[in-house]
Amino acid sequence: IRFNLMSPDDMAAILEHPLVRDGPGTSEAIRNVVQRGFSNIKLRAGMDRQEMALLFSTITKEMLCMNPRTGKYIQCPVIGDLDLNTDDIIATTVTSNNDIYLLTRKSGHPHDGQLSLVMYSHVRNVWEKQSSVCRVAGDGIPNEEYLVEAGGHLYYLAFFNLQISNTYVRIRRYDQHTDQWPECSRPQFKEGTADVGKAVSCGQHLYIFTESEMYRYDPCKDQWCIIATPNNYPNYIEMVVATTTEIFCESYKLGEMYLYDTLSDSWKKLPDWNLSGSYNNFVIDYCMYFVLEGRLHMFTAYTTFVPWVGLDSPISYAWQVCVLDRSKGTWTDLKAPLPSGRWLFPPNVLSVARMYLPCLTANGTDVQRTADL
Repeated sequence: IRFNLMSPDDMAAILEHPLVRDGPGTSEAIRNVVQRGFSNIKLRAGMDRQEMALLFSTITKEMLCMNPRTGKYIQCPVIGDLDLNTDDIIATTVTSNNDIYLLTRKSGHPHDGQLSLVMYSHVRNVWEKQSSVCRVAGDGIPNEEYLVEAGGHLYYLAFFNLQISNTYVRIRRYDQHTDQWPECSRPQFKEGTADVGKAVSCGQHLYIFTESEMYRYDPCKDQWCIIATPNNYPNYIEMVVATTTEIFCESYKLGEMYLYDTLSDSWKKLPDWNLSGSYNNFVIDYCMYFVLEGRLHMFTAYTTFVPWVGLDSPISYAWQVCVLDRSKGTWTDLKAPLPSGRWLFPPNVLSVARMYLPCLTANGTDVQRTADL
């Protein structure tokens, strides 16, 4: 038994097992080994990990990993092949293998057709470039861009709405063996579709939501199919986020939430979200949903200002993190004490990954612990 690779809980379970506890001499011998080496045990990467949402600061050039439930807020410098001075984050995703990917573009060059794919190294705490993907000439600037995983592959989706009622999407899959991005089949939106679609991966499939239709992609067959929409299908979906079997959708009305269950192919209205607290003079800058530890959260950034002066003289920037209690049908403010600064996240999604705390704290700052000290 390699005790130096075990967690304390696993070790305690072995010591209390009847074969060890009741064996003459065995228990004493094992306990002696454990006692000699327990204080110097070094946990493997992955043994001490925690689900955390990821935010970025272009001012301090840091990444913030947060888990409001446990009170963990760790700031890490962004180093490697990601430079927040010169790179704009276009899209992000976390794969089923817990790999964190970003698509970036050089700042100030919206017409630049070349994007970089960078991946986060959990052990080294650095960003490493993996590939480049070029937009198709003549497509113009996409209205929406996504990076998602399905069936073990990365997909880049670019939505275009060049004219009124003329929306289309271009989809490319990353082939790691050839470092190429070949095109995939794409859904044919019905004529008159004016809304730019929203994309999300759920289980082994990709989903696209438009103003009146749903589409599902099968990576194995490279085929799209239309999913019938019910009467309570939300109009003009603004944002989507998914678990392994459920997709949360926000309509064009801020805080109006719906749930689509992919297993039962059914829709359900969720409790509306409202900014809680006494914020009489404020404007919401942006809000984003994310699923952390299986529960739906909402991150909201807003600016307070002097009423008689208006937005020209903001007083401060603030945040609110709420979690949905589906059993009670209520949203709860977690009173998350985020570190000072303007924390941002890539468009369309706030990524959640299982972060390795020993590596994070070795290179970053545990904000909550520092504040307590």
